[in-house]
Amino acid sequence: MEHEVARLSEGQRECLRMVYRHMETKEIARSLGISPDGVTQRIKTAMRILGVQRRRDAALILAQHEGTEPYPSLVYPPRDIAIAPHQATFGATTEGGRPSGSSGEAMREEQVAFEAVTLARRPALPLPIGGARPNDVGILKRLAWIAGITIGIALAFGALISGVEALTRLVWS
Repeated sequence: MEHEVARLSEGQRECLRMVYRHMETKEIARSLGISPDGVTQRIKTAMRILGVQRRRDAALILAQHEGTEPYPSLVYPPRDIAIAPHQATFGATTEGGRPSGSSGEAMREEQVAFEAVTLARRPALPLPIGGARPNDVGILKRLAWIAGITIGIALAFGALISGVEALTRLVWS
């Protein structure tokens, strides 16, 4: 199997490393600055070289060859959080707030507790304005918007007709 792994290009290896980290094709493409089709072709070629049918199997073969630790058993992060380009290591702090030199106390970034932050929710519009999607609005809000827009159009049309009528009275009097 080592002979097959040696035949992989660096681009194919990079894509398989990201597959091993549970990244999707679009995320890999964004990270590498290539098209999703380019990522798919690299992965398919690597699968053919390694003689496997699934991309996860190809990624696992490469990870075992490179001596990477097994899949983490932690909950996967949400897809909208950017993944850091490198693994940071945090050490225990001393009294002065500086990291201590003991490597036994260091931990990886995934092991550090993070606080969840709730972002302020913008008012949902039934239009794709400001990055919102039209399907983010529930059925009751959508019906309320439809009714409001209909009433607004009726009032505007009534004002227009009243204005035209007032102008015709001015002209014909």
